[in-house]
Amino acid sequence: MKITLIGYMGSGKTTIGKMLSKELNLDFYDLDALIVENNKDSIYNLFNKEGELYFRKKEHALLKKILKQKNKYVLSVGGGTPCFYNNIYLLNKYSNTFYLKMDSYILFKRLFLEKETRPLISKLSKNELFLFIIKHLLKRSYFYEKSLKKINVCGKSKYDIVQEIVLSVRCSCN
Repeated sequence: MKITLIGYMGSGKTTIGKMLSKELNLDFYDLDALIVENNKDSIYNLFNKEGELYFRKKEHALLKKILKQKNKYVLSVGGGTPCFYNNIYLLNKYSNTFYLKMDSYILFKRLFLEKETRPLISKLSKNELFLFIIKHLLKRSYFYEKSLKKINVCGKSKYDIVQEIVLSVRCSCN
């Protein structure tokens, strides 16, 4: 079983992914963490030193490798991953994709608290951040909505989200 969690930054992909992998007894991979490990540099630095295009090429190459070489896993990908190089089609072809869908205001409240660690938003003011999320989410939603399954995570506990995904994958296996 291959499960990939997609969604906007701050939607809980890594947290839910770790919990889900334990629940299903599967390996967990975080694509961003693997990129950091492979490049021996932070995503923030990769964006700043090499640019987004360089980062997206590295991300795409590593994603293809994981999708084709690993048999059972839960994978969390960065918010932009599905939006470049036809990655959403690769993800859907090689795994069960779940879009963790979250309202823009809740994303704003979460991301405002951790913006220094996120290269795309680190230098934005409060107002700029809110507008950025709305605009960015609108563009990226086109790709996110192509996921095989959508989970509205607003107002749900982490446990409930995990159980919803577990139920979905168990039902589709029967």
